[in-house]
Amino acid sequence: MSFCAVIASGAACTAVDVEETLAGESELVAKSAPIEGIVVSPPIAIPTAPSSGTSLATCTRPRAKPGDPSPDPSGADPLIQSPLHRSRNGIELHGRWDPGASYGELEPSEVPRRFRLAEITKDGRRVGARVEQGKLTGSFDNGARLVDADWAGAELKVDLLCVDGDWQTFPARIHGVSATGHGYDVEIQDPDRAEQGEASWRPACRATLEMPEASWATPFAEVWDERGTRTASTGYFTFACATSAIIKCDRMGYNDVPNNDDAQRLRQTCTRMVRADFSGKDRSATAEGTLIDAEDNRGIQIREQGDHVPELPLEAVWSPDGAICRNHWRVAGHPDNHGGPPTTCSAEDTALDPSRPHLIRSWSCDPGALCERQYSSVFLRNWPARGGLTQWSNVTVVNPNATEATVKLTVFPTGGGAPLGAVQITLKAFEAYSSYGDPRWDAIDDGDLLSDRAAGWIALASDKPVVATHRTSLRAGSTWNAPARLVEDEPFLTSPSRRLFSSYYLKGWPEAGGRTQWSNVVVNNPATKQVSITVRIHGVDGSLHEFDRALPARGVWNSYGDSDWLAVPNTPTRTGALGWVEIRSDEPVVATNRIVHRDGSTYDAPVALLDDVSFAAATSAAKKLAASSFLRNVPATGTMTQWSSLVVNNPHPAQVAITVTVRRNDGGGALRSFTKVIPPFGAWNAYGDPDWTSVPATGSGGRSEGWVEISADLPVFGINRVILRDGATLSSPVVLFNDEPLVAASSDTLISWPYIKNWPGGEGLTQWSAPVVNNPGEQSVTMRVQVWTTDGSPLGELTPTIPAKGSWDAASDLDWHALPHTDAANLRSLGWMTLIPSTPLIATNRLTLRKGTTADAPIVLYDATPFVRARN
Repeated sequence: MSFCAVIASGAACTAVDVEETLAGESELVAKSAPIEGIVVSPPIAIPTAPSSGTSLATCTRPRAKPGDPSPDPSGADPLIQSPLHRSRNGIELHGRWDPGASYGELEPSEVPRRFRLAEITKDGRRVGARVEQGKLTGSFDNGARLVDADWAGAELKVDLLCVDGDWQTFPARIHGVSATGHGYDVEIQDPDRAEQGEASWRPACRATLEMPEASWATPFAEVWDERGTRTASTGYFTFACATSAIIKCDRMGYNDVPNNDDAQRLRQTCTRMVRADFSGKDRSATAEGTLIDAEDNRGIQIREQGDHVPELPLEAVWSPDGAICRNHWRVAGHPDNHGGPPTTCSAEDTALDPSRPHLIRSWSCDPGALCERQYSSVFLRNWPARGGLTQWSNVTVVNPNATEATVKLTVFPTGGGAPLGAVQITLKAFEAYSSYGDPRWDAIDDGDLLSDRAAGWIALASDKPVVATHRTSLRAGSTWNAPARLVEDEPFLTSPSRRLFSSYYLKGWPEAGGRTQWSNVVVNNPATKQVSITVRIHGVDGSLHEFDRALPARGVWNSYGDSDWLAVPNTPTRTGALGWVEIRSDEPVVATNRIVHRDGSTYDAPVALLDDVSFAAATSAAKKLAASSFLRNVPATGTMTQWSSLVVNNPHPAQVAITVTVRRNDGGGALRSFTKVIPPFGAWNAYGDPDWTSVPATGSGGRSEGWVEISADLPVFGINRVILRDGATLSSPVVLFNDEPLVAASSDTLISWPYIKNWPGGEGLTQWSAPVVNNPGEQSVTMRVQVWTTDGSPLGELTPTIPAKGSWDAASDLDWHALPHTDAANLRSLGWMTLIPSTPLIATNRLTLRKGTTADAPIVLYDATPFVRARN
């Protein structure tokens, strides 16, 4: 979900129901410029040390408060690790700044700062400056004016209210000015490190991978103290970061109110409301991405109504000093849920009252509201494919909670507008639902009686965190239960983002046997207003092809047949194009990339193989990732062998160094470790790479298997392609393929659908699943594997031990095969799984369709899906 303040436009607060969108862990390298024009100053002479002699490190040292999470001894940000604090960016009043990794993290309520207007200089000359409408204006003593880019190189003084309670002064500078009006690139210096030159300067605003523009700061003629209280000022000003509460309230329209006392009080009320500062003591009690709706007594923000908005109960009424009444906490169990008003809100408090123009009312989720949101990019009903096949969608929803859950599945048409239909279900504790054969699901249609088919996308709303999977089937016939020729399972998308990545752009890329590879992108807009996106296709040669598209409210853009999508130039010396895809959006969106092998050389040739892969949200990029399998010439069915190949993508404007380590399944020493350098916006492809192909064999005939760890000096993303080939060489024809996203290890409870054994798949085929779990830790670990039936009953539990740096494969575990059947009469099982690790692990569920009724019968289809974290 997303703060309406982030996306507010005009007078109406658009309560867009999208999920956590910012992550402070995925910042760009400190000195990397955002991807836009920037005017940068020449090197500046290093100013003298602050008058107090206090170092920046001492001033901003972490300080624990009652109720704060304990610091992580690994040095990671406890606020990032805690499920209630996935990011502090934007929850802070000014916005999160970056004092440097060696200083640890800032004290949670952030160090207030104020810049001195009277002490701005450039090139050693004093500048008379003031702040007007979010910009600096001023002139030298001789009357020469400074505008826009002229401010690059200006030197400033900043006062920080340090954690010991004293204001201390430090050197600051404007390192650059945005060429597109985003603001100023401001830096603060640690005088104790002045001898390190440029390395002693730290960004005043932290960029994120999702929002590179978050590094820009906007000036305001006001200051804020340690209690979050605003004061207008002519001697000081504030630089607020692009993700700060100050900027959010500016976007909501509270800076445009005539400048009187009521307007200034209303502006402060907004920052209390946005940050859920119930006590009025600068204690934020919310999490980035929490859905709220807001309304004030002046008509600047008007409560949004409609079927697209969950039924939100009144949360609180806000004043400049915090909440005057509260009906419920915004985030249940938040460590800062203390000190707020004990009284509930009366009818008088909640009524529109122009005589109290400084008050704001907020509505937020409460237990029972359908506020949880997930998405699937595709809904297909009897949609034609080449070769007489049709495409169908089915959904499975698992309730991993110990209490009942209500879930609503709504299907929207690709053009946006009114839903095609909806199905609401109630799931008992630990129960699972499948839409397969549900007459309500089968009745969803576009209303065209002649076509008897429909296409669109799916939005899931629930009152509790659930786990959902979308299955796309290609069927030999025009009914939902016709024989399946291909099946593809993908988890629902839970992290809409303003920046999304996919490892592949493919256009006519040659494949053995005369086939070609193609990719096709579907981008979904969950918002109730039009969204603009930029599609950026990065070529392996460093080229960039980009174009813009507008998505209607609740609508879709599909690249299939799009002239700009197909106009990407061929890769030099090749007959097709190869690259990767980036989506930028002005509001959070979700997307899926369909990778298709076609029997022919055109984008609409018959489908031979396909795989749907969700775009990676910017928040999922990480410095440490893993692939569950390394496979080279490993025997499969008949003459088929298994192979794997990585693609690691660099979404940064600076080069990235990665270390690839191939581990043994039984733990022990690494099979091989090597380093690669990926150029800006480039990719490393393991296919044919000599370091990859020379990993030592673990078996006869050059066979090698294990799993892979990737570490990088900046957050990266990627996929692991697992291929079944008809032959024993790297160039043997592809029979099946599956792209698995690289994932980060997790110590959360992990969930996957399905647990399935010997379940009919049509035409004599059976379906089988088996998890593969990797342990990246230095010690062996015993985990709990719980298996549940679809009606919520426990079926069995295993406690396998995984060696350090090793793997557990359920397919070779006798205890796994000995689990009881859910349908004993037919010797078959259907259910779902949870993994409960004690240390961070990586888990993937492998699904196979086999020609026979045994676990080792010949493989006909193969699919693998990462386990997903239980959502808090």
